[in-house]
Amino acid sequence: MNTQQKRITTIWLYSGLALIALMIIIGGITRLTHSGLSMVEWKLIGGAIPPFNETQWQETFAKYQQFPEYQKINSGMSLHEFKSIFFWEYLHRLLGRLIGLVFIIPLIIFWTKKWFKPKQNNQLLILLGLGALQGFLGWFMVKSGLVHVPAVSHYRLAMHLVTAFGLMCYIYWLVLSFNEAERKPNKAINKLSKLFIATLVIQIIYGAFVAGLKAGYLLPLEGGIFKSIFGYSVRSASDFSLLNNGFDIQAFHRIFAWVVFAISIIIYNKSKNTNLKTTGMLVFGLVITQISLGIATLLLRVQIHIATAHQFTAILLLLAVIHLTYLSSEKSQSNA
Repeated sequence: MNTQQKRITTIWLYSGLALIALMIIIGGITRLTHSGLSMVEWKLIGGAIPPFNETQWQETFAKYQQFPEYQKINSGMSLHEFKSIFFWEYLHRLLGRLIGLVFIIPLIIFWTKKWFKPKQNNQLLILLGLGALQGFLGWFMVKSGLVHVPAVSHYRLAMHLVTAFGLMCYIYWLVLSFNEAERKPNKAINKLSKLFIATLVIQIIYGAFVAGLKAGYLLPLEGGIFKSIFGYSVRSASDFSLLNNGFDIQAFHRIFAWVVFAISIIIYNKSKNTNLKTTGMLVFGLVITQISLGIATLLLRVQIHIATAHQFTAILLLLAVIHLTYLSSEKSQSNA
């Protein structure tokens, strides 16, 4: 690619990355406003057109009333209240369609013009595959809440969220590699950053579990704030589960944050006397911000604006670690 082609491709990829980040944020708001099951049909084309008049709204609302969430939780909900939850899920799905168009249409044009090398073409095919998988997992997740129990599976929610983060990180890696960003190889920091990515994936999975089980409201305060933030309240172990019990899942997510913090300190110390100092400081600062927002989210009983900021900072943190991993890695073989 020449300079102009690289610039256009970079703008294209960054646009997709920004839209996916927005998709994650809106998905979080959809979850927090309990809007995710308001659209009970999955239509690829027709679903892009919302109800326009009172008759169409009544028909859409009548379909929602046939499913467990209305019957078991929202019985008696007014049409006006339904419209408010419908909005967030509709916006979430509409944005998903927009992301598909933003990626596919320019990509076809670029392929027609033969801008990419063979390896880059393969990487972009993987990108399309990840995007399709993400869409499928969204449908798969919502489907789990349209049966007897009006709540999506927290396992499926975690798969949907992790894939979204993975897609975003893959796009950012492509941006760096397509532009041949200058590397500053450092094996020790590279190993640490890869370990840190694995740690963050675990934390993201448990964050999804917390959201899926509404476990953010379960922080016990009777032992004092210090114990609530750093410790674990001993209780009956008869129903202990790090996979299904909201109390234990929330406690693990809260305590494991300090493992994340510890690794970020090590990364900061290892990088402060190297040419990776700025990125190492950024990672450390984002971890401190993220933990602070996580604590505030729990103590304030999951206020939407704080919980959303917590999720947005997670996006920035993961991208910063991807950047650190790329910069500290050895230069790969040519994209030919």
